[in-house]
Amino acid sequence: MSQTTILEKLKEELKMVDETLARLEAQRGEIEEKYSAILDEENKIIEEMRKCRDPYRYSQLEIKFNAISRRRREMESRKNEIERKIRGCAEEKSRIQMRIEYLKPKSS
Repeated sequence: MSQTTILEKLKEELKMVDETLARLEAQRGEIEEKYSAILDEENKIIEEMRKCRDPYRYSQLEIKFNAISRRRREMESRKNEIERKIRGCAEEKSRIQMRIEYLKPKSS
C-alpha cells in the first residue's frame, strides 16, 4: 500500500475519532447538568431533614433522600464511564496524529 492511501485512511480514522470525542463531550455536558440538579435536590432534602422535628415527615424525607442518593450514585458511575471513554478517545486521537505526522512526506 502506498503512503498516501495510508495517510488518507489515518485522516479518516482521525475524523471519526473527533466525531466520537465531540459526541462524548456532549454526553458529558448533559450528565453534568443532571448530576448537579440531583446534587442540589439532595442537599435541599438534607437541609429539610436537619430542620425537621416530626418523625413521620423525617422518615418521608429519609426515603426521598435514599432514592435521590441512589440516582446520584448512578449518575456518578455514568459520569466516570464517559470520562474513561473520553480519555481513551483522546489517547487514540493523539496516537493517530503522531502516526500521520510521522508518515507525512518531509518538504525540503
